[in-house]
Amino acid sequence: MAQINGGLSPKQKELLERIIKLSTDSSAVALSEMTNRSIFLQSPRLDVISLDAITNIAGGAESTAISACLTFSGEISGNMLLLFPSTSAFKLINQVLREDGEGIEELNEMATSVLGEVGNLVSSYFLSTLSDYVGMDLRPSSPMVVQDMIGAIVSSAILMLERAPEEILYIETDIANESSKIEGYLMLFTDEDSLSKLLYSIEAR
Repeated sequence: MAQINGGLSPKQKELLERIIKLSTDSSAVALSEMTNRSIFLQSPRLDVISLDAITNIAGGAESTAISACLTFSGEISGNMLLLFPSTSAFKLINQVLREDGEGIEELNEMATSVLGEVGNLVSSYFLSTLSDYVGMDLRPSSPMVVQDMIGAIVSSAILMLERAPEEILYIETDIANESSKIEGYLMLFTDEDSLSKLLYSIEAR
């Protein structure tokens, strides 16, 4: 029986860390090509955590953040959220656009397009690596980019599911180049049945 309550088992955590390492390495190479700089996705930290705990990240539920959210379907379904505190989001956008100085400081059409592309890239690499590893057919949608308070962003991600989960798979990582760090969070929202099926498939490998 896949372990959910109480967090990941040691084996689930080890295998998920391996999947995340493979997908983040691929994402870092693609982001480096986008920015023409060496980009690193550093030491991802992951666990299954309660929804009550998720809104305490990145300064709390009322802190402003920008997210790229996409849904996925197939043998399991759910959605993925790539979330950045606003300061980190604009830092990343300006690095992708190779803007010097203050650059873009509002979520205009260009900034939305950049973050959508980053969200699509990081989420698709993760889902593709996960799909190959567990042998599941997982098909992502196009990402949707929004700026709002963290509590509202997380609530919207939950409302997109048919049944609200009590826990989600949570991955925290830092995106960095040689001179600066960008704080980012990757979250996988599924109902309890899909999360249990996913963890069972990972453990069965």
